[in-house]
Amino acid sequence: MSAVPHSLETGCGPSAALLPEMVDVIFGLAGESLPRDFEWPLFREVTRVVPWLAKTPRAGILPLRGPRTAEGGVMVTHRSRLVIRLPRDRVCSASALERAELAVAGARLTLGEGSFRKHQPSATLYSPRVNTGEADEVRFLAGLETELEALGVRGRLICGRRVQVQLEQGAETAYPVAVHDLREADSLVLQRAGLGRGQAVGCGLLVPHKTIQAAE
Repeated sequence: MSAVPHSLETGCGPSAALLPEMVDVIFGLAGESLPRDFEWPLFREVTRVVPWLAKTPRAGILPLRGPRTAEGGVMVTHRSRLVIRLPRDRVCSASALERAELAVAGARLTLGEGSFRKHQPSATLYSPRVNTGEADEVRFLAGLETELEALGVRGRLICGRRVQVQLEQGAETAYPVAVHDLREADSLVLQRAGLGRGQAVGCGLLVPHKTIQAAE
């Protein structure tokens, strides 16, 4: 498994020292389009190959990008990638996924070779869905403020329109969230820690974003 070129070592603020370094492992992806609410079936198939992932805190599969099908699923194209966030010391173990064949909710997928990228600081981080178990927007944001405070992170939260996500326990409310005005060290801490729950299926796994309009 090769590394994506990078130019910055991961940060070293006091909160960062309490969290393991996380990286994103990227696999090529080929196969059939995925149906709506494929996230948990996909996670189960991935953990069939690498069972340790299910027991790894803050690890999970980032939301799959791609054109949407008429039924609300995701088309798999030549540009599709499966991206898994996990501790850096597990990168070699994740190589078991290379060329793995997965059966996900009736669709068959094949993974390609893997590479990994280290996290880079960004003043704005974004997740298309963050779940805390709280449906009320005001209380949802208050809970996220508490999480940021516990991490020692300062940032401005922007919340988008509510969405539904399928977690292991069933459908729950989530919100798109951007965290703006982050210092470099805080940005790296937040990428390590994530926000809320359901991170196994990508909820609260934050990535750099260029514009604050992302959550609007």
